[in-house]
Amino acid sequence: MRVANLSSIWTVLYTTPGRYNWMFQQYLRREGLALSWVGTGRLLFSLDYTAADFAEVIARFVRAAHGMREDGWWWLPPQASNRQVARALLGEVVNAYLGRGQAE
Repeated sequence: MRVANLSSIWTVLYTTPGRYNWMFQQYLRREGLALSWVGTGRLLFSLDYTAADFAEVIARFVRAAHGMREDGWWWLPPQASNRQVARALLGEVVNAYLGRGQAE
């Protein structure tokens, strides 16, 4: 995971494929970071954070990422790609809509 910013708007960039990246915001909340967010990867920060405030945010952010990894939400086979994840998810949605079992 990487983070990029433009002033107070931060974007989380997931460097490996995953279907549960949206859950990261819940791990942030568990660490006490109730940041304003838009979508699953954009965060809005106040411009009046002190250096100590920002250091605490970074520490909590890292703990949230480690917690999500340790809970297994970012595990995928090594050869997986974002395209494969999206196709598998689409197949599961279509099969559920059609009343079929899991995608083959």
